[in-house]
Amino acid sequence: MDQTTIGEYIFKQLMMQEQLPGKDDFVLKTMSKISAKSPRMTVKIEKTDGQREHYHQTDGPEILFVFSGKMVFKTVNKEFPLTGGNFIFFDQETEYTLLPLHWGDVLVRIKMDSSFELKDFLENVYNTRSSVTNLINKIISAYGRDHYVIFNAPKVDNSSYVIDRVLIEYVEPNLLYCDKVSHLLAILVLSLLENDCYVDAGNVNLQSKYQISDFTNYIEKNFQNISLSSMARFFGYNPSYLSTELKQTTGFSYKELVENERMKQAIELLKNPAYTINDIVNFVGYTSKSFFYKKFKAHYEMSPAKMREKLAQK
Repeated sequence: MDQTTIGEYIFKQLMMQEQLPGKDDFVLKTMSKISAKSPRMTVKIEKTDGQREHYHQTDGPEILFVFSGKMVFKTVNKEFPLTGGNFIFFDQETEYTLLPLHWGDVLVRIKMDSSFELKDFLENVYNTRSSVTNLINKIISAYGRDHYVIFNAPKVDNSSYVIDRVLIEYVEPNLLYCDKVSHLLAILVLSLLENDCYVDAGNVNLQSKYQISDFTNYIEKNFQNISLSSMARFFGYNPSYLSTELKQTTGFSYKELVENERMKQAIELLKNPAYTINDIVNFVGYTSKSFFYKKFKAHYEMSPAKMREKLAQK
């Protein structure tokens, strides 16, 4: 089974179960049972009735993954916005509520048994990766206090792929099912740590469905060929609303954010004498060399050639 097939399989099961009355969630069913030793893992897709809140209490470690849409989950004393690419890892016996989900909101809940424990995994990483000691200590502390941690991973290209692979192993298990799922989840957590995807819950603002890092990460990845309209489509806003949102959340206009990123990339390229000025102009997304010179000088108060000389002296 591949990524396309798992999507078709889920869709067919969803259509069948939607016809049954009284179903709160769509439960993904396995195609076969292979062993009594298989982990007690249950995969559900949250019901999108758009009418009522969904209360949950975990009875084991649980992973939530937002495939698409925008939603809000509540704990005892706070609400958090969630968007596509968000992960939440819950500890056992943790209460949370999801506000009503609507069409296009796709939330996957993976209920694990105690064989996967985020805290144990993080402590193992802590013992072998001194470079991320501070981050892991912060995550472990938050997990121990709140019994959940949030990761924001739209910039991690393989996060959806890893979850797809977990679902495939779950639907069509083989003899190495247990080990493969465990290793896939380990890869996922390592990717989230490597890409600095941890979200400090104390800094989340419900006024905006996105964090500043969501906007800046998008611009960082797409600065060469970007437009306000294409960025607005990506975040589900109209261009004028996005322009206002960017200014309010970052303090810079859309044009300033793109220009700042292009100038930052130009500096990095100027450090390498192998790149000509023409190469740099084309790479950072300008079509006019004279316009690039004008913007660069306004930004750094010197020409690209002078900046290259200055950088070479360091």
